[in-house]
Amino acid sequence: MLTAETVIGTVVTFVVKKVATRIVSLTSDKRKKASRSLTKLYYCVQALDDVTESIFHTASSFRSTKTGEAYAVMNALNNHMHEVALASNMFIDLGHELHAGLEIIDPALAQCSDALYVSKFDFLTEMSRSLEWNHSGKEGRIIIKMPVRTVESEVLERGYEETLDAYRRGEKVYWPDTWTDSAEPPEVILTWEDNAAATEFLQRLAEHRKCLVDAKRMLRELLCKSFTVDELLFQTDSHPYR
Repeated sequence: MLTAETVIGTVVTFVVKKVATRIVSLTSDKRKKASRSLTKLYYCVQALDDVTESIFHTASSFRSTKTGEAYAVMNALNNHMHEVALASNMFIDLGHELHAGLEIIDPALAQCSDALYVSKFDFLTEMSRSLEWNHSGKEGRIIIKMPVRTVESEVLERGYEETLDAYRRGEKVYWPDTWTDSAEPPEVILTWEDNAAATEFLQRLAEHRKCLVDAKRMLRELLCKSFTVDELLFQTDSHPYR
């Protein structure tokens, strides 16, 4: 999931921009249900950002002129692999509830965002297995899937407009193709000796994280401006499916 942060950040940013002007017109009951889904989405993004920060911090602790960058990165990923899996599972578990919450606000937007979960490529499930140990050789190595497909805001907007048109034609279900590339993600192999590969991985992870942090900030601002404390915190009876 670490290598999918740019995709997730772009989708979250797109969602925030779309729902910002529509929340105000919702009834009180629907506002609470929508706020629950968006709040959980924020916690998912926060969890992914937290584990990414922990990886950078741990790598810094292991880094020295003697051991090199590869040793630092391998230890950092090994120490936080379980946290990465937990953060990934949070996104996957949110799927149905996020769809239901967004459907209250904007059904077309819910369909577009749902492409992360139930499209023919099942992106989030694929990316939840993006970080794995491989012990087939003499020394263990970590294999990382780096997705080549990305989502640009223009592509999401086009998919959103296509979905709106489908709804106007009376289609009840429409799956927009939001991916610019659907190829199998290439693998990056990290070892205890390849300092260049480790350095490149950290650089790419920093780029991914910037997009995620920007999206988290926008989502936090949306929650602060659009909902009351009561709507955000007291959500016992606000499940979107109930």
